[in-house]
Formats: sequence, C-alpha cells, structure tokens
Amino acid sequence: MKPESRMFNYGVGAMAVVAISIGLAAIIYGLGLLSFDLYVLPAWILGPWGVFTAIYSLAAGAQSSYYLVWGIVMITVAFISAFYNVANILPVLGVLVIVLAVIGIVTHMRGRK
Repeated sequence: MKPESRMFNYGVGAMAVVAISIGLAAIIYGLGLLSFDLYVLPAWILGPWGVFTAIYSLAAGAQSSYYLVWGIVMITVAFISAFYNVANILPVLGVLVIVLAVIGIVTHMRGRK
C-alpha cells in the first residue's frame, strides 16, 4: 500500500503563519520591546500572511494568479499599516494598482495561448 501524497493545504499553512505572527507580536509587545499601536496590528497579521500567500502562489497551479494578487494586496495593506505615520500611502497604492494591472495582463496573455 502506497502512502498518499498530498499537496500542502493553503488553509493549514495560512493559519500556522497567522498564529505564529500573533504570538510573536504578543511576545514583543508583552516584553515592552515595542510600544503597542493598534494601527500597526494589521501589519503583524497581514504581512506574514501575505508573504505566505504570494509564495504559495508559486505552487498553486491553475489558481496562481488568484493567490499572487491576494498576497500582494495583503503585503501592501501591511506596509501601509506599519508605516502609516512616516510614509505617504498614495504612492504605495499607485504601485499596487500598477502591479495588479501587470499581473492581470500577464494572466490574460498566458490564458490566450
């Protein structure tokens, strides 16, 4: 009897990444290494989750564009959340729109073949 080989499930990996990042944030804020800022909290969750989602898009097969787009959106929101008080968010949102348009064009061109 052969062991069944399964691809790594996105949900399991995503939940592990979110749990680890929340735990790490709790430790850092609990030890007083950083002062707590509620506006930075989404960066702790969406940053690692977005990176995981973007990396997962490489193995997603037919849905790779879907995971890549959502990964980039989450990374962008995390960046805005982390640097809201020192960076202007309009250039970041402009880059997001351009990247999403390029992903859409590449996906469309790949589908036409």
